[in-house]
Amino acid sequence: MKNFLFLATVLSFFFSLSSYAQCDKCNEASEETDFCYTDSRFEGLCAKFIEGKSYFFLDRKKKELRIDFNFDKSSDPLSYKKMVTNKKLKVSALELLFIQTAIEVWNDEKIKIGYDFLASGLGIKMLTEGKGEKPQKGQKVIVHYTGLLEDGKKFDSSRDRNMPFEFNVGVGEVIKGWDEGVMNLPIGSRAMLMIPAELGYGSRAIGPIPANATLFFDIEVIGVK
Repeated sequence: MKNFLFLATVLSFFFSLSSYAQCDKCNEASEETDFCYTDSRFEGLCAKFIEGKSYFFLDRKKKELRIDFNFDKSSDPLSYKKMVTNKKLKVSALELLFIQTAIEVWNDEKIKIGYDFLASGLGIKMLTEGKGEKPQKGQKVIVHYTGLLEDGKKFDSSRDRNMPFEFNVGVGEVIKGWDEGVMNLPIGSRAMLMIPAELGYGSRAIGPIPANATLFFDIEVIGVK
């Protein structure tokens, strides 16, 4: 078993290039699918993923196979043990390599579902769209927010303090991702902002925020002054 997983890990180093595929290159899915992955080096294989599910589907040419998997433990080689030792699945070393690569890509892609990305790289997922005007540069805006790291850990929240946050938007009083994001949200809106490091704190580590961190904010634009 150890040798089998080691082989897959070594092979994954050499097969570092990935190919993103559309689902029309796979067999018709038995459930609505959010993301599909294929690679030309793995002919006949396709992995199909559904957000929020603890399983995925593997296409072997014309056959679809459901595989249960704990995605929260995908970085642990032992999490693949059941898959490898399941005699009904009969997962080969090459298929395991494909699956590991597909899951790694899915873990990166699934957090982007539902976001619209601006040219700057800022992602906005509208939760509730307000009916007001969008804040203009220099206006003082009032917001509630909760800040999250990529692993979902909360690092700050005005809601916990029961104290809305006020700032002059678009003039550099906050990180760039906030300025751009808030000016794209009509008053009354609540949205998720996915802020890449270059629009956040960059290479600086700030308190619980590590360097080069992508940040997520659940932000509500309450009003302007």
